[in-house]
Amino acid sequence: MLRTLMVALGLLFAAFAPGARDAGAITDNEERTPITDRAELTRLFVDRTFYGRYADNSKFIEYYAPDGRAGYFDGCPHSGRWWVAESGGEAVVCFVYPTMAPPGPHCFDVFRAATRNGGRLEFLLDGSDASWPAHAWTRAIRPGNPEQLSLTASGCQIGQSVREEDQG
Repeated sequence: MLRTLMVALGLLFAAFAPGARDAGAITDNEERTPITDRAELTRLFVDRTFYGRYADNSKFIEYYAPDGRAGYFDGCPHSGRWWVAESGGEAVVCFVYPTMAPPGPHCFDVFRAATRNGGRLEFLLDGSDASWPAHAWTRAIRPGNPEQLSLTASGCQIGQSVREEDQG
């Protein structure tokens, strides 16, 4: 999730400026509601797999284990951690993936969006203007870990250098 997010962050002011739209952005006729309750946000994530897309149209799959571990796949597996925190008195979801650059933590405001295709969750970096288009959103959410994403293995690069334990 974070690999593509970092690309998106680099384009933040150009691509996500007010008025900018992307394929995943809600339209003026659609609404999104912030999920600010810690218990509700936790319930939405625990033991679920999110199939999602970023603003640049790249895809991700992410599993959230009940013990706070996370498995992520964007063409490369990453293991990390997830948790629900508070920011400004409202709940946010946070992630850290040690094999991604930068590893985080990165926290997001989560919104429930009403779309023509039904509801979905949308993510904005904590502190972003809530009127901006989503940085990422779910396309589907399934119970459990149907993709068997690893909660311990990571096999990708950090920036330009390959992790030593992955070289041999």
